Amino acid sequence: MIPIQSSFGLGDALFFVPFVALAVVIFAFAGAVVYLEHRKEMALIERGHYDEVGRDSRAWILGGGLLVLALGLGSVVSAFLSGGAVGDGVTAAFVGLAALAYYFYKRRAVGTTAA
Repeated sequence: MIPIQSSFGLGDALFFVPFVALAVVIFAFAGAVVYLEHRKEMALIERGHYDEVGRDSRAWILGGGLLVLALGLGSVVSAFLSGGAVGDGVTAAFVGLAALAYYFYKRRAVGTTAA
């Protein structure tokens, strides 16, 4: 019988220990965030304030606008720093600004009708 030869030794196993530890930390952090969010929602339900939180449908506009603005500005800045031509970053930045303007316009419109 021929023994199985493997080049995977203790040094290779120790190489992966930080990556496994990082993955465990990330999963623990995500679990803690989910647990705390669950506790917050349960406290809101007990106080009767949960319906007020779920009514705002503009949150995706704010998040999307900030994301597109950040991507566009990052593209523009990297183009300026590298000395290249500015591509679609300017368009993305203006789309992000338009989404943010829409969010704040709707927030003001809802605030004046609710008051």
